[in-house]
Amino acid sequence: MSFSASSFLALALALVADAHPAAHSKPCNQPYDIPLIRNKDYGWFANISIGTPPQPMTVFTDWTWTSQYAISTTCDGVEGNTADCLSPAQQLFNQSNSATYKDETSLYPSESWFPNEFFPAPFNVDYASDVQTIGPVTSRIVLQTSNIQPGIFTQFTLPFGGIYGMMPDPKGENASDLSPFNQQYKDGAWPEPYAAFSFCPGPSCPEGADAIQTLGGYSKALARKGLHWYDVVDVPAVNELAFTFSPKIYSYWSIQVSGLFIGSERQALNTTAAKQGDGVPAAIFDHASKGRGIPLSTDAYARLVQITRAKPVPAGSPILSAPPNNGPQPFFTVDCRKTRFFPPITYTFSGDRTRWTVEPSEYIAKVGDACVIDARTLGKGSYLLGNFGDNFLKGKYVVFDFKKNRVGLAKV
Repeated sequence: MSFSASSFLALALALVADAHPAAHSKPCNQPYDIPLIRNKDYGWFANISIGTPPQPMTVFTDWTWTSQYAISTTCDGVEGNTADCLSPAQQLFNQSNSATYKDETSLYPSESWFPNEFFPAPFNVDYASDVQTIGPVTSRIVLQTSNIQPGIFTQFTLPFGGIYGMMPDPKGENASDLSPFNQQYKDGAWPEPYAAFSFCPGPSCPEGADAIQTLGGYSKALARKGLHWYDVVDVPAVNELAFTFSPKIYSYWSIQVSGLFIGSERQALNTTAAKQGDGVPAAIFDHASKGRGIPLSTDAYARLVQITRAKPVPAGSPILSAPPNNGPQPFFTVDCRKTRFFPPITYTFSGDRTRWTVEPSEYIAKVGDACVIDARTLGKGSYLLGNFGDNFLKGKYVVFDFKKNRVGLAKV
C-alpha cells in the first residue's frame, strides 16, 4: 500500500465513523469461527447482520469478490421500487429501516461491471456505510448496495441477500475496495489480520456446519504440522481465463505453481507465459462453484485420462446435465473398481519444496452409477491457471494474511 493510499483510507474511514458517532463498535480480542453451510449451486453461506436495528442476512462468502455486497431496495435508481426488480421472496437489506445507514457516493462513486460473474446484466453498485455484525464483532464498514435493473430477478429468488467478499487488498485501495473483514481489522475490531478455512468435522465445528471460516486469527491445532507461507503474485490472464469482469479485477489470492505431478511423473508448466505478460502458472484460491474440480493444465488432463484409461462422456449423457464442475473441458468416466489404484495429483508452490497432494478419492466424483474425473482446465497446452477450491482443500488448512498479502497452507 502506498503512503497516499494509506492516508486516504484512514481519512475516509475516519470521516465515515465521525458521521455517525452513535453507531456502537464492539471489537473482539480472539478469533471467531463462522459456521458455513455448503450450497451445491453457489458455494459457502454464512449468517451476518447489517444495520440498526440489525437486519439478519445470509451471505455468500466469496474469496474472489472485493467488498460486502448487499441486495437493497433500490431498483433502477429508485429506492424502495423492489417490485420491478426483485421477487417478493428475495432476502434483502432495507436501508430505509436502518438508523445508522449513510449514503457514501460522495466519497466513492457508483460502479458497474458488465460482463460480470453474477448477473446477465450490468452489476451496478452504490456505496454506503453501516454497521455490520459478524459473530461477536460489530463495527461500521463501507459496503456495496445493489442497484438492479428491472425484470432480472422478479421470477427468480437468490438463496442469499449479499456477498461477503474476502479478496486481498487491490493496489491503490480505498475503503470501497476492502473486504469487510479487512475493514474491521484495520478499525481494531479483530486481533489479527488472518482469515482461515477448514472443512468439518474438526475443531470448533458446530453441529450442522459443513466448514468453518475463521476471522481474526487461525487455529493452532489445525496448523500444528506447520504453516507454509506463499506470497501472492499477479496473474494478468485471470480476467481472460478464470473470471469475466469489465472493468477487469486483478486482486486474488493467487500463488505461483512451481510443480505439477501425476503420481511421480512431472508435468510440463509453460513458464513462458510470464514473458508474454500473462503471469506465471498460478493457483487462485476460490471455494465457490468455479473452485470445484481438481485444477489441471489441458495437457496434464489428457495425460491423466490416458493413465486412467478413461472414456469420454458421450453427448446427451445424463452426466452432462449435472456434471461435477462447471469447467469448459470435456468429461471422462473411469472404471469405479480401479479408482483406488489411480495416481495422486501433487502440486508444489514457489517458496519451498512442500508437496501438496490430492488423492484419487478427491478427484473422482460419483455421478449416478458412473465415476467421473472431476478435473477443471483453463487455458491451453501446458499452461496452468487453476481455481483451487473444494477438491484441493480437503485435508488442508488455508490461511489468508491480509497484512502481508500471502497464503498459508498446512496439512491437517
